[in-house]
Amino acid sequence: MRNLFLTALFASVSLFAKAQLFDGIVKDAKTNEPLPYVNVGIIGKAEGTVTDATGKYSISFTNHDADSLRISMIGYKPQAYLVSEFRKSYNSYKTIALQPDVREIKEVKVSNHKWKQVVLGNTTTSQGTNAGFTSNKLGNEIGTIIKIKKSPTYLKRFNASISGDVTDSVMMRLNFYSVEDGLPGKPIQQESIFVTVHKGDKSVSVNLEPYFIVVEDKFIVTLEWIKNSRGHGIMFSAKFLAGSVIARETSQAKWEKIGIAGMGFNILAEY
Repeated sequence: MRNLFLTALFASVSLFAKAQLFDGIVKDAKTNEPLPYVNVGIIGKAEGTVTDATGKYSISFTNHDADSLRISMIGYKPQAYLVSEFRKSYNSYKTIALQPDVREIKEVKVSNHKWKQVVLGNTTTSQGTNAGFTSNKLGNEIGTIIKIKKSPTYLKRFNASISGDVTDSVMMRLNFYSVEDGLPGKPIQQESIFVTVHKGDKSVSVNLEPYFIVVEDKFIVTLEWIKNSRGHGIMFSAKFLAGSVIARETSQAKWEKIGIAGMGFNILAEY
């Protein structure tokens, strides 16, 4: 019995030593201003979070010494650290500064072109079939693939139909990615697009014209949960056999395709 107790105690101490809570702040390297809603997480794992409105974050590592911690945000150059090194030199990483990533917008030359307006994606407003967030874990992200008709295509407005009730205001980020092997690749937009869904809202609509987003092939559009609220997930109208939900559990986690129902995400566009 004594040996069993010592074994259990040793195992508990060992587990405690490997699981540690870390907190810090992420700032802009040029302005030294805190960066809100930065993605912080273990690459490919379901352990991640998002910085709050003041740039602060808190995350726990459990047996990930061989993995890497990644800090990223649209408009900034990402940084990655081996977890074992981050743990060992934690005090020097309490403040992380991200360098702005200035990219030139690709010039699109069009002459004597008559623009056509089109709605791309799934326009369902069904209240009987739905898909969406299953939790309010920070960094939880859901989306779908959108196909275009012709290149180049200008994205003008994002629309989505909500299924059920929104019980509290929720802040999300709207993201656009290239498609790589059927999953999200590189971000397409140049800056973060924030969306607030209020209690009682039945739809989401975002004007994209100020962001000048141009795509030349199919792309993925997602919504990402970035701020805690009293609500528990949001569900969107969906349609069976209209694609799959593309999702990841939290920041930097592995992307997955889920189910056979496509969410009612659509884009008003011109080509």
